Amino acid sequence: MNTKAYLKLLEYSLKEGDIPQDLYDSTIAEIQKDGKMTKRVYSYYINELEKRRLFYADGTPFNPENSAKTDGTYIYKHTKNPFWYIGHAFFSTIFKFLGWIGGGIGYGIWRVKDAKKFKKLGACITLSNHVGYLDALITRRALGCRKQYIIAAPHNCKPTVGGAVLRSATVLPLPISFAGARPFNEMLEYVAKRKAAIHFYAEQSLWLHYRKPRPYKEGAFIYADRLDIPVVPMLYCFRDPKGLRKLFGMPKVVVRIADPLYVDRSLAPAKRKKDLCDRAYAAAVALYEDFYGVPMKYIENDEPTDVIADDNNCATPGGTNDCAAKDVSTDTQIVGDGAELQTPPQETEIIRNE
Repeated sequence: MNTKAYLKLLEYSLKEGDIPQDLYDSTIAEIQKDGKMTKRVYSYYINELEKRRLFYADGTPFNPENSAKTDGTYIYKHTKNPFWYIGHAFFSTIFKFLGWIGGGIGYGIWRVKDAKKFKKLGACITLSNHVGYLDALITRRALGCRKQYIIAAPHNCKPTVGGAVLRSATVLPLPISFAGARPFNEMLEYVAKRKAAIHFYAEQSLWLHYRKPRPYKEGAFIYADRLDIPVVPMLYCFRDPKGLRKLFGMPKVVVRIADPLYVDRSLAPAKRKKDLCDRAYAAAVALYEDFYGVPMKYIENDEPTDVIADDNNCATPGGTNDCAAKDVSTDTQIVGDGAELQTPPQETEIIRNE
């Protein structure tokens, strides 16, 4: 694990007020104890975030430099550029293929049993837990051949080759200002008319291989109300890897999908998004409990947090660290090329445009 990148993350999170001083100090002490950032320290950090209910704090490093400028100057719809549409058709098709291959090889997903719930469903908003740098491949695999757009942080759409591919394929960066909200909203209206699925990582931050569903931010549900389309919660679940997957330390993921949820129009507009958000989170919890066979329960203050995350504990329901981490490289070059789809704080920007 990239120690330098994690030190920058901790410093950034402390500066932004996402974590308190004592958690920063204790995590730095754990890194010093091991001499570098390790799986054990990562497990400690994620467990502390869970214990303190800091669910929206970032769990992995990211590089915000050269992010897409979604301040009103970013172009979502290239109506006067036919070559962009050709590129979009090409790269979105490639992304569908990568979703099938990458989901199968990378995560062991060759069949999505619950995918039938998307049958005859038009435009919708899909939600999932955010558990890996490349879990967009899982998202793509879950949707099959449906049209799909993924809402992500502006730093996923950098002016690089990787960022250009993501922009051309399916990724829509979140706006960062009032001026940027209008073209973003117009783009979502456009893709909804195309009967596409719009995917939000509504947990906001990426926690590597963390299994429990975390409370959702409400931004996605504002758009479900505004566009009058259903919400479909999904949960990426982990099983014990076997055979070659166990030998090479590769995860085994199963996609579970809940029934579509609709906006309750009998409620006042101000209460609709919270109601839908609460029901979606409850549906994700139900998926968790049904799959793992254990009650959904977060770590309490009196439970230990200094736990080593390993393959066996990752796949064992009820483990203290609950699959907090794998020894995955988080080199800033990977992040800089737009490979991770880590959603930033989205509620502030979106609610302002409600």
